[in-house]
Amino acid sequence: MRKKLLCALLLGCFLLSGCGSMLDRSYEDSSPHIQFSDEDQDPSILRAETYQGLVSALLHLVGQGEPDGIIRLYQYVSVTGSASSDVDQACLEVTQEDSLGAWAVDYIKYDVGQTPAYYEVNVKLAYTRSPEEIRQVISVTGSSAIPRELVDLLPSLPTQAIFRISYFTARDSAETIRQGVLEAYASQSLPLPPLEAVTVNLYPNQGQQRVAEILLSWGPEEPQ
Repeated sequence: MRKKLLCALLLGCFLLSGCGSMLDRSYEDSSPHIQFSDEDQDPSILRAETYQGLVSALLHLVGQGEPDGIIRLYQYVSVTGSASSDVDQACLEVTQEDSLGAWAVDYIKYDVGQTPAYYEVNVKLAYTRSPEEIRQVISVTGSSAIPRELVDLLPSLPTQAIFRISYFTARDSAETIRQGVLEAYASQSLPLPPLEAVTVNLYPNQGQQRVAEILLSWGPEEPQ
């Protein structure tokens, strides 16, 4: 009787969609996936096994400001029909949809070769920003953190400040960020030269992740 009751309970659980979803989530959560890694023999070569790993490897090169790189795709299954078309799509995703790529990268050239063990992708990246500018990008969760960061930055009178925003909401805009800059300027404890102009450019034009490029124009310091 107990065995029959147990079987009935288990059957009822599997028939419920909620129970099935719980099983799916627990499987996904217990299977972390490494998107890409370095080759053991040569750390300068990146390796990946999935399309998302390919994208992550490209973004790693961008984050380091690397002018070129090699990515090897092992046991790779194409999402578009061929490895070459996957690489083409990944390059477009990095340069047009990713916030850092849209801000910093002009274009990516690539060549795809094949060996019995892997595809080898050689990429060359052309940038619109210098490696120093890329390294100076400040990552923040939301745009509300920008004024707090600027309170410490403004006394050095920077001509630009670059923020990578992880969560850009529908209430955020170039104008709300500009107002945040003015608030940070007004809250300075020591007098600064006049802040004559503030320009905010967002990259890309849409999406939850953006780069906010803030350009600052300072007037002459007032005599003491």
